This record gives sequence, structure tokens and C-alpha cells, in this order.
Amino acid sequence: MPEALKRPRWQRSLALLLAVVLGGAALAYGAWRLSLDLALAQTRDDAQRHLRFVAHELTGALDKYEAVPQVLARHPALAGLLADPAAKARGTEVNALLEGVARDAAAAAIFLIDANGLTLAASNWADAQTFVGQNYAYRPYFRDAMASGSGHFYARGSTTGTPGYFIAHRLSGPAAGVVVLKVSLDEMEANWARSAGELMLADARGVVFLASRPEWKYRTLQPLTAAARAELHDTQQYGDLPLAPLAREPSSASTELRVERIGTATARLRALVTEQPVDGRGWTLLSFTEIRGAEQIAAGRAWAVAFGWVSLLLTLAYLQLRRRRARERLAAQGELRAVYDSLETRITERTQELQARVDELHRTERTLRATQDDLVQAGKLAVLGQMAASITHEINQPLAALRALNDNARVFLERGMQADAEGNLEAIDQLTQRIAAIVAQLKGFARRDELRVQPVSVAAAFRAAVALVSAEARRQRVTLDCPPVPEGLAVLGQQVRVEQVLVNLLRNGIDASAETHAKEGGGTVTLQAEVDAGQALLRVTDTGPGLSDDVLARLFEPFFTTKRRGDGLGLGLSISASIANALGGSLQGGNRAEGGAQFILRLPITQSPHGLD
Repeated sequence: MPEALKRPRWQRSLALLLAVVLGGAALAYGAWRLSLDLALAQTRDDAQRHLRFVAHELTGALDKYEAVPQVLARHPALAGLLADPAAKARGTEVNALLEGVARDAAAAAIFLIDANGLTLAASNWADAQTFVGQNYAYRPYFRDAMASGSGHFYARGSTTGTPGYFIAHRLSGPAAGVVVLKVSLDEMEANWARSAGELMLADARGVVFLASRPEWKYRTLQPLTAAARAELHDTQQYGDLPLAPLAREPSSASTELRVERIGTATARLRALVTEQPVDGRGWTLLSFTEIRGAEQIAAGRAWAVAFGWVSLLLTLAYLQLRRRRARERLAAQGELRAVYDSLETRITERTQELQARVDELHRTERTLRATQDDLVQAGKLAVLGQMAASITHEINQPLAALRALNDNARVFLERGMQADAEGNLEAIDQLTQRIAAIVAQLKGFARRDELRVQPVSVAAAFRAAVALVSAEARRQRVTLDCPPVPEGLAVLGQQVRVEQVLVNLLRNGIDASAETHAKEGGGTVTLQAEVDAGQALLRVTDTGPGLSDDVLARLFEPFFTTKRRGDGLGLGLSISASIANALGGSLQGGNRAEGGAQFILRLPITQSPHGLD
């Protein structure tokens, strides 16, 4: 008999209980450790992405000001003041110029310094703490600009005490000087304070000059050396601030991640530290993300594993008890299996029947979609057929002119009138381009294509639709009015199908207006666009007789038309309404209070892609 079985029962039970407890504790600790590492790694990745975004945002905010001092350096008024500093009129002119540029560029200040570092003009010339008359020869941005052409420096203002980023550019010429632009980063710092997470920005020496917490500002990441303090004193970068080190101490949480305790105004924050250099400036962005939430998640998962371990043991005990009754339940299990197999067979059969019905529905849907596309294509061809007379007239005019110009050119060439012949040939070229444009417009409108929703420029659709019906409007002496479309307005749809709806509505308006004003001629059809509640309203109005109640009741009914036999199939509005619904919009018709009918095509607005118009 094994030695373990010779022990008393209570000892075996105690040993089993101890093994269970230790095993559960080991699993819980492992789950806690793994969950915490994963949570911290995810937190680090999120923080790094956020820091990259912040660094890009910071760089972009500063780079947009780089061109301002470069452009100002070419202004003759600045060079004139450097050449003659005593000229009061020039000083007044440059002060006004810099004040206006600073206001328009939203810069904190712009000022002009001569070669000796003396400020001759500034945008804050009228303030009590004006830069005019101050000497900034000790500032690195002045020395760098004079030496290499440009300089950059972040510092607290020695005159106003207001911090900012200085961008300097040298003026070359007989009288050298430097034009300096100061940018305030207060708004960006305020945004950091309102956003999630804690951020700070440190310079190359480790001095924090921007931070989401005020108590971190103008502290250092590590103690400064005596040489660094002497250099800061010479440049007065941070004035006479003490620049004491931040209270930081490592806090172990992972071998691969930096977790520190950092002092705040009320307590010490235990946070994950992530860094991101700011390209080209020697600065470092630091993110401090509190890890208490990650630790709570890891603890919760550890407790879940512990409970799972207990549940597993209870399940094993329950299974052990069930084994004693297995023989008694074999018969019942056999019957249950038979019932299950029968049910599974019936489910399979039913699934096959449902799949067959789904396939049939898909085939029907494809057939319906193909029929709808054919109907839309037929509607477009019908519109082209109905406009054939106007289109023929539109093309015959330039063709007749082509024949006349060609005959004249032949005569001119026979008589040696070279200049006149070239003039006729240039006119022939313009007429052929006009005919080609008309044919291209018709070819694009008649093209068969699948419904693929994409951004459509409303202005482009208006131009195409008006081009297609303009000949018909001229033939019936109807004026087409198309006010300007809101800039950049685009809808979700398909170019040709939006044009088809507009052409149908415009042709109906032209026919109605021409019928009302048949004797005296005239009539107007208006095509305009507006925006309402996230939708584009494409409105077509006419000066016709309007729509009766009977017509309004059957307005979008297929094959219903008020035109004479042979002038229409009664499908235009039905197809247009179907297209509008397929594009996620709607088509409505009604009468105007001042007379005439109006139709409104509503389509969802989308972002207009670059160059869509």
C-alpha cells in the first residue's frame, strides 16, 4: 500500500485542501500578472499613438507660422526702417504693418530688431509693455538668425513675462536685421488640461515648459547642472524661476514598462510613463497614464480565475457523483440520443428548405434589380428620343455653319487669302468642338451602368442636366434659371442617375411652362439647390398651370401621363421616384403658392471629394 494511503483520512483531506488552495493561488497570480502586463502594454500603445498625434499637432501648429517672418523680411518698409531708424514716419508705418499682420495671423507678437539687437518696431507698440526700445541681443533666436538666417527658441518673455515660441528670420541687405514672430501655446496647454491623461513637454535640458498640470510647469525631469543653469541665466529663457526637479520615483510593475510615482498638487500619481521626441526641435513629449484602472482590471480577472478554479473543482466533484448513476441512465440517454438524431435530421431538412427559399429570393431580387436597371435605361433612352428634334436642331446649326465655312475657306485659298482661310478653319475647329461636347454629353447620359453609390457634385450634375435640356428649352422659348449651388455641396448617389432625375423634372417643367405661355412665348424653369437638416434639396419649379388634385393623387403612378399620346410614356416620374429611393432619398411634387408646380429631390449630403467639380 502506498505511504500516502496509510495516513489518516484527515491528513489526506488537509493535504488535498492545501494543494487546491496553492493551485488556485498560483493560477490567480499568473492571471493577475498576465492581465496587468497586457493592460499596461495596451495602455502604452494607446499613449504612444496619442503622443504621436499630439507631436504632429504641435509641429503643425508651429510650422504654419514659419512663412510669416520670411514673407515680412521681403517687405520694403522693414528694410527702409533698418536703413533709417530715426525716421518716425517709417517707424509708424512698420508698427501698423506688424500690428495688422499679428492680428490676422493670430500671433502673440511680431517685432523688428536691428543688427545690434535693438527693437525698432513691434506689433505691441501701443502697449505699456511694448518691445520697442528693448534690446534682445542676448536671445539665442536673434544670434542664430543673424548667423544662419533663421532662429527658433521657446522662452518666457523678458519684457512681458508671457511665455511663447519665437521664430526669427534675418533681413539681408545694406542694413541687416531680424524680424521675429512670437507664438503663444497657451491654448494647446489648456486643451491638454481638458483631455484625458496627463501630458508634459520638456526641452533638451529636461525643463518642463508645457504641462497639463500647473504644478509641473517650470520643473525639471532631473536636477540641472551648474553649466546648464548658467546658460539659462545668460539667455533668460525662464527668467529667475527656481526650476526645481519633479518629485519622481520608480514603481515596479513590469520589466519592460516604466511605471513611476510623480508628485501632484494633492497626492502622488502612480502612472505609466511614455515618451515621444518632437522632430527637429529637441523637445520631448511625456505622457503619464494612471494605472489604477489596469490594476483593478487585472485584480478582477485574477478573482475570476480563482472562482473558475473553484468552479472547476466543484464540477469535477459533481461529475464524480454522476458516474455512480451512469449505468442507471444509459437507457434514457440512448432514447434521448435517438430523439436528438431525429430532431437533427428534421432541422437539416428544414434548413435545406429555407436555404432553397433564400436562394429563390436572391434570384428574384437579382431579376428585379436587372428589370429596374433596364427600366431606368429605357427611361433614359426614351428621354433622348423625345429630345431628338431639339438635339438634331442643336447639331444641324453648327453643321450648316461648317459647310458654309468650308466653302468659303476653299474660295479664300483659291484667291490666296490665307488669313481669311485660317480664320474660317479656326471657326470650323470651334464648331466641331461644340458638336463633340454635345455628343459626349448625350453618350454619357445614355451609358448603361450599375448602381454604385458615391459622392456626386451637385454643381456638376446641374451643369450636365442643363446642357442636355437647353436645346429643348430654346426650341420652346423657355428660360432656364440656375442660381449658384452652395460651394462644395455633394450628395450620395450616382452621377448619371441624378442627372436622369433632373432631366426628367426639367423637361416636364419646360413642357408645362411652354404650354402655358404658348402664345406670348416665355415661361421660366428654375433649378436650385439648398441644404436642410443634413439633406440636399434639389428643387425644380416652373411657371406652368400647376398640378390638379387628380394628377397629384396619381403623380408617381407608372404609365400615368397628362401629355398627348406619343409625347410621353408616363414612366419619367415613376422611374425618378424609384431612383431617388434607391439612392436613400425621396422625390416629392406639389404646387407653389405663386403658381406653377415644383418638385423636390432630397438626397443625403456627403463630403465633396477634392476636385469633384
